[in-house]
Amino acid sequence: MELHQLRYFVAVAHEGSFTAAAARLYLAQPSLSVQIRKLEQDVGARLFERTGRQVVLTAAGAALLEHAEVALDQLERGRERVGEVSGLREGEVRVGVLPSIGARLLPEVLAGFRRAHPRVGVRIVEHDVSREFEQLVRSGELDLAITRMPLTLSGLCADVLVREPMLLLVPAEHRLAGRGETTLVELAGEELVGMRSGYGLRDLADQLLAEAGVRPRVVLETGQLAIVHGMVAAGMGVALLPRLAAGDGPTVGLAEPSAVRELGVVSRASAHVSPPVQAFRRSLLCAARG
Repeated sequence: MELHQLRYFVAVAHEGSFTAAAARLYLAQPSLSVQIRKLEQDVGARLFERTGRQVVLTAAGAALLEHAEVALDQLERGRERVGEVSGLREGEVRVGVLPSIGARLLPEVLAGFRRAHPRVGVRIVEHDVSREFEQLVRSGELDLAITRMPLTLSGLCADVLVREPMLLLVPAEHRLAGRGETTLVELAGEELVGMRSGYGLRDLADQLLAEAGVRPRVVLETGQLAIVHGMVAAGMGVALLPRLAAGDGPTVGLAEPSAVRELGVVSRASAHVSPPVQAFRRSLLCAARG
């Protein structure tokens, strides 16, 4: 059963005549008759009774007509929906975001995107581990993700979104509070508050401290960035965090040029990118680059 045969069948049923249907379809009448016979062979029943120049539906034809009209109507609706999405009128963008940047980087982007494209939905997925975001993008579960660079999986591409300094978040009464800059080496012996092992922020902090030859004394580990902020404010210790994650407490800059976090917006390298996803990616990059 071919789609064009269903269209021809519905046209004949509505016109009650092969001649009128052929004219409506801009077909030669013999070609139309051949296609209807093929459809009858496919469904195993006669669809029309021919009475002179007019035709009427058989019981089998009447049964098929109901479903054929629904099928063609649904197909047309599907075509319209594709046009809406392709024309950036509707759609959805699924974006993975690290909690440490979502609250500061996304609100302005989301607000502007919604004003420009009010019928395109954006679904935000939060996760603390960048590498799991890479897997979700590569599998197609996410369209985009904002993750820490560099990439670790193949089949992905990324544009640098943010390159931000690492800062030392300190209690208000700490000996380093008020200083403009310190070094990682000066943190030897300091008590640190941090995210749990395996979290991206913790991995980055551990890497930088190890490169500086510093073995931290971690006094508290948590899975919540807000708890890190609260514990530092309460005097439990200091925390090594990127600027977007450091919050509003007292911070001290780091002298080491390598003490930075680089974030990228990641997508599949070989995937067709829909217009809504392209537009959201552009919005992110424009906002990040000012």
